[in-house]
Amino acid sequence: MRSLKLTGFRVVMVFVLLCFAGMASAQSTLYGFNMVQQDNVMLHFDLNSTAVSPELFSLADPHRLVIDLPRTQLDTQLPSEQFSQGVVKGIRYAQHDDAYLRVVLDLRRAVSPSYNIVPRQGGQRLVIDLGVRGNPAIAAPSARPQVQMPLRDAIVAIDAGHGGKDPGAVGQRKTLEKDITLAVAKRLNALLEARPGIKPVLIRNTDVFVDLRMRMEIARRAGADLFVSIHADAINRNDAKGSSVYTLSVDGATSEAAAWLAKSENQSAALYGDVALDGMDDILRQTLLNLAQSSTLERSMEAGADILSELKQIGDVHKRSVEQASFAVLKAPDIPSVLVETAFISNRQEEKKLNSARYQQTLAEAIERGVARYLVRRAPEGTHLAAERRRNAGTAE
Repeated sequence: MRSLKLTGFRVVMVFVLLCFAGMASAQSTLYGFNMVQQDNVMLHFDLNSTAVSPELFSLADPHRLVIDLPRTQLDTQLPSEQFSQGVVKGIRYAQHDDAYLRVVLDLRRAVSPSYNIVPRQGGQRLVIDLGVRGNPAIAAPSARPQVQMPLRDAIVAIDAGHGGKDPGAVGQRKTLEKDITLAVAKRLNALLEARPGIKPVLIRNTDVFVDLRMRMEIARRAGADLFVSIHADAINRNDAKGSSVYTLSVDGATSEAAAWLAKSENQSAALYGDVALDGMDDILRQTLLNLAQSSTLERSMEAGADILSELKQIGDVHKRSVEQASFAVLKAPDIPSVLVETAFISNRQEEKKLNSARYQQTLAEAIERGVARYLVRRAPEGTHLAAERRRNAGTAE
């Protein structure tokens, strides 16, 4: 009988293969489930593994959505009751040994599902968006008719960056960012006030300091459908120029410049007692990650793209697409939010333009056109703009 001898290389290869075999057979656990109705109807699946990629497919007659979670064991309760209202009639599941967990939604009509995977501490959250409104307007025949609520204006919170003891960036001509942002914000407010169906709300209308948490709280209390923060860029390169638009990034910044700017804007929070997104403890950060798993970030990107498209028509842009960064002022992802860097106050020529009333008006008009374009397409149900959108769609048909 021949003895088996393994060289060092073979020992390593055997070990690697065994590891891969162990990974292939590793099981994940579904330990949390929730169905939420924010903007759209969404399903949250909390898993203790980052290796689960779901398989989704739809069936008709009757309508169903099938969600297969490979190598996943169920370790929580799924709703067993039948829902009398909404697109989801009921939820069923079946455990197929160690191969996969199958979850089936019985539906009242077809849906257009999409999903997103968000890393969480020790696992991931799978968010499935059914692509239908969260308001349970589709009900069982026995349900009572719903009362028609009066229509309202779409609300835009306008945030003039910095203010009071926080001057923001300072230009070569000693121009203060806080003064420029307030001037542009007031002009934007006047333009939006004149547009039917939109109600603007100024976060600050004087030279006062408002901490970053309070800015978002003011927007929430106003019932804001969109949050627009106005700033003036600064960087240690005198030749940098042009406008930029940013939205919140859960995973951090999408470029080194975005990361630098995020740190710069967050400094006022560190100096004056607020807490930036990157500095939160794990629980608060996880809470933000959970909130972000709605369509809010996607809609922020849409609003940002509309505004950036209009800014391109009036001058240079520093970035050709919407960037994402961990700006503290955008840290409430339950409201679609964008940050507009109007121009580089650190650039002597752009600083001069920013001090011009005519250019401030031009900037405000471009931002207003972008905001209006977004709201015409995305204003939430219950607003005058959404009702007009439905009427126009009916006419087109």
